[in-house]
Amino acid sequence: MQTSNKMLPFFWNCIKPYKWYYAVMLMAPIVGSFYPIANNYAIKLFVDLLSLSEESISFTLVALPIALLISAEIILNLVWRISDIAEWKSEPKVRKAILTKTYDYLQHHSYPFFQDRFSGSLTSKVKGVLEGYDHFAGELHHRYIGYAVSIIIGITSLSLVHLELVGVMALWIAIAIPVMYKMSIKTGRLSADQSNSKHKAIGLVSDKISNIIAVLSFASRKRERKTLENMLESEFIPKQVRMYQYNFQIYIIGFFLYMVLLVAIIVLMVTYRKENLISIGDFAFVFTTLMHIGDQVFRFSIGLADLFQKAGDLKSSFEILKEPHEAPDMPKAKSIVVQKAAIDLQKVHFTYKDGKSVLKDFNLSIQAGEKVGLVGHSGAGKSTLVNLLLRYFQINRGTIEIDGQNTAAITQDSLRENIAIIPQEPMLFHRSLLENIRYGKPEANEAEVIEVSQKAHIHDFIAELPAGYQTEVGERGIKLSGGQRQRIAIARAMLKDAPILILDEATSSLDSQTEQKVQESLQHLISKRNTTVIAIAHRLSTLRQMDRILVLDKGCIVQEGTHEALLEEDGLYKELWEAQVVV
Repeated sequence: MQTSNKMLPFFWNCIKPYKWYYAVMLMAPIVGSFYPIANNYAIKLFVDLLSLSEESISFTLVALPIALLISAEIILNLVWRISDIAEWKSEPKVRKAILTKTYDYLQHHSYPFFQDRFSGSLTSKVKGVLEGYDHFAGELHHRYIGYAVSIIIGITSLSLVHLELVGVMALWIAIAIPVMYKMSIKTGRLSADQSNSKHKAIGLVSDKISNIIAVLSFASRKRERKTLENMLESEFIPKQVRMYQYNFQIYIIGFFLYMVLLVAIIVLMVTYRKENLISIGDFAFVFTTLMHIGDQVFRFSIGLADLFQKAGDLKSSFEILKEPHEAPDMPKAKSIVVQKAAIDLQKVHFTYKDGKSVLKDFNLSIQAGEKVGLVGHSGAGKSTLVNLLLRYFQINRGTIEIDGQNTAAITQDSLRENIAIIPQEPMLFHRSLLENIRYGKPEANEAEVIEVSQKAHIHDFIAELPAGYQTEVGERGIKLSGGQRQRIAIARAMLKDAPILILDEATSSLDSQTEQKVQESLQHLISKRNTTVIAIAHRLSTLRQMDRILVLDKGCIVQEGTHEALLEEDGLYKELWEAQVVV
């Protein structure tokens, strides 16, 4: 499917509620196109009248051209000011619709989609869709509609004076426009390539900035700059230069065509005047009108390259709205109703895109309110299991049910609303601590936030900050230590109070003293009778209180039981336990 097949309906849906404002805005370039002709005709009248004898000239006689000049100026300014009013009443709302629709479409992609792409590049493309609309719509409104209407009106008015001149102009247009149009199409392709390289470069810079701690820690600033320079030298600059070189060719050819027209007009007009075929006023009118038409055609033909360049930029950015969602909700998906939070996986099979098989005919039943720990070597399938439960990834076959409801047939949002997760590497928004803690429960009051913060042993730290809970944490919580971010995530999960709780190395970033305190808070959260808990941990001591521990190896459950029972067996769990320093 071509980009335009989706682009035009997308923008029309954003514009449609304000279509009458746009109709008013279009009147300005259309009505304004009559201004040069009216102005030129007024000059013709002036010249013809001023060529009369001095005794015949009076203000009464020149009243008509004066009135025409003044009226044209007033009407021109009036229609453009009305257009301005329509623009400020519609354009900001249209831009809002474009930005929100673009973001909303983007955020409905699956988790793997974001894993495979630079966040900076995606952000650049979202920005590109909005800017592309502004540039493209602005060029059409302020320039190209006016050019096209001016050419039509100019040729029509000339036909009333001299048809041969119209024939010459039409012949020139028939040659110039197709030539410039053909060249402009290539401009669009070159511009799309250039824009893609720009988005890639911005994504590369964003990736480096996001990992600035690693860059500083490994003293790799020179190396990172070098990789950026190499990318810019090998891809970004060559595509930019090709764009400049081709635009240079277009301007040379366009200028040559314009000079041909200019010389032809001068020769014809002088010839007609010598043969007395036109009056001095007609000469002035025809000459200025022809020059105006020629200028408009030149600007239109040269502008096509610029228009196609902006269209290419927009097309490049719009690619993110062409990519279909990988795992959308079913058309009639319902919201899940979780009462007991029993989890059942039957014959689940999952393989990554690279062909790596993680789970094969995997079966697991977790009773409502049961506390289950997952252990095993890295790559055993622990995190994959959690990601499948959250539907970050889609299983190849089999079923995952919660309270007998197939998670594939319910909405993803309703599923995740019933699950609280404390990840190994919590990511915070560049917002206040208050907003971050109550992210899972926006309606929570400050007292509730303080209560869970105290349980997560983060309240004292927050209270000592100058702005307290209104302190902004920086992008991704960069102003906080790893342990502080972890405790914010724990407080957030406590506040959400979902029927299913997932702990993914929830205390991995904490020192021993803080870990002990947070374990107490987690124990309060875990021990809630109706909460089903799945805990992943490398520190096996954190799983002692679990009802059942599952030992995974190569995507299979090789052992299960309580902590004490597993230590009595000669198996992987005992090996892992003995390999750790247990206090």
